[in-house]
Amino acid sequence: MKNMLIASMVGVFLSAGSVLASERLPTTSPVLTANTYLDVARAGTRVVAVGDRGYIVYSDDEGGSWQRAEVPTGVLLTAVCFADARHGWAVGHDAKVLGTRDGGRTWEEQYADVLDAAGRRDEDEFEDDYDDYDDYDDFDDDLYGDYEDESGALEAGAQDTSGAPLLDVICLGRDHAIAVGGYGYMLETKDGGEHWKKVMDRLNNAEGWHLNAIAAVAGTSTLLAAGEKGLLFRSRDQGLSWQSLNSPYEGSFFGLTPLADGAVLAYGLQGNLWLTRNQGDSWRKINTGVTRGINQGVQLDDGTVVLVGGAGVVLVSRDGGNSVTLQYLRDRESVSSLLPLAGSDMVMVGDSGIRVKQDIR
Repeated sequence: MKNMLIASMVGVFLSAGSVLASERLPTTSPVLTANTYLDVARAGTRVVAVGDRGYIVYSDDEGGSWQRAEVPTGVLLTAVCFADARHGWAVGHDAKVLGTRDGGRTWEEQYADVLDAAGRRDEDEFEDDYDDYDDYDDFDDDLYGDYEDESGALEAGAQDTSGAPLLDVICLGRDHAIAVGGYGYMLETKDGGEHWKKVMDRLNNAEGWHLNAIAAVAGTSTLLAAGEKGLLFRSRDQGLSWQSLNSPYEGSFFGLTPLADGAVLAYGLQGNLWLTRNQGDSWRKINTGVTRGINQGVQLDDGTVVLVGGAGVVLVSRDGGNSVTLQYLRDRESVSSLLPLAGSDMVMVGDSGIRVKQDIR
């Protein structure tokens, strides 16, 4: 999953109250080439990417040039989505939720769940946990293992979500969005972000396992959510209620990619890739031939599916996800997220910044 890249980062964070002035960036700017980005999405014809240090950048010419957005935070941003060309949300650490009404040019904070008064959990602790891992693909299933006792059970108080990151967000309409994250976090707005409500009690997740991804099954009102320990949930009513699904494996799912025909791909640790054609009732394992984590995938207009992951792994399916072929990016850089551009180009974001690629099909 794109968000697992946080396991290999040592971020330098700005103060939460600082606002980054909008500015045009040269293509060689370190903001683009030396900053980690975790997600990228479309706002109409605009491309918007989010990442470390609270950076949000956008392009109005298919990745040819970029501008830096005005952002009221310096925390790591992990995911972004848009309901239409103007309205969208970005989420990140400290359970930050940012909203935009101008296609990502300016953002305002709508919600945050910062470190509690006792100081039990903060951004530095998250980063310290990750410093010992040179490659997040070798990281164990538990992102925040320091909060478990030797038996693997969550310590008392672990359900306190203060300081936890939000790891994914889905736009279900101009007024409706759901975000998920660490410690079973689930957050919902139904009024365009004016109010956000914790809705973790809708899930059978008393242990507080992390939720890494949420997606909608194409052409339906069904949502799927996935996380660590093989966690899978399904909602048939746009998130109002959820049921646990039988999982095909016990490792972490990093992401979910819905396909146009209603199928969904779920993927995660060590090259694990699974396909469902019945909204999660059953899953079939797809052989990938890799042991690197798979972070994200997209389906192109011609039906081709492209999945990306650690160490430059690229998996391509031309049969609706039934099988994949393996290739590698020449630079072997990990990719957290990708987005098709006009023609055959793609924008890829990750721990090497933002790059436009022309060699993926």
